[in-house]
Amino acid sequence: MTAPDLGALREAVERNARAVMEGNFAQLMADITPEALAQMMQMAPGGASAASLAQLPSISGYQIEEKGAEGDAHSFEVTFESAAGSATLLATWKPVVGQWKITGVTVVSLAPTPAAPSAEGAAE
Repeated sequence: MTAPDLGALREAVERNARAVMEGNFAQLMADITPEALAQMMQMAPGGASAASLAQLPSISGYQIEEKGAEGDAHSFEVTFESAAGSATLLATWKPVVGQWKITGVTVVSLAPTPAAPSAEGAAE
């Protein structure tokens, strides 16, 4: 890639968020560098495996917010929503051998869905 193709970058970010939502592990692996995958594994309690990832609540949607660029690195915050709550990740994308790849991942926030008030508490 001589000059970054920002249209292709946005397509890659959207494709990856959709793959997370749909549980498309093959696409996830195609979009991430080994170093970023190692970062994700360290973030997961007890280490992640395909079995533990498959047990996550169904993701109902996502939002993507571009956070800017530094050199050839472009950062995006992606917030995933589920019945259990939301999780926001900051993903850094760089061109690697002609393709956009996630080269770094950090958790920005985890927010559980607030518990509904109990019938007893509402009656008081």
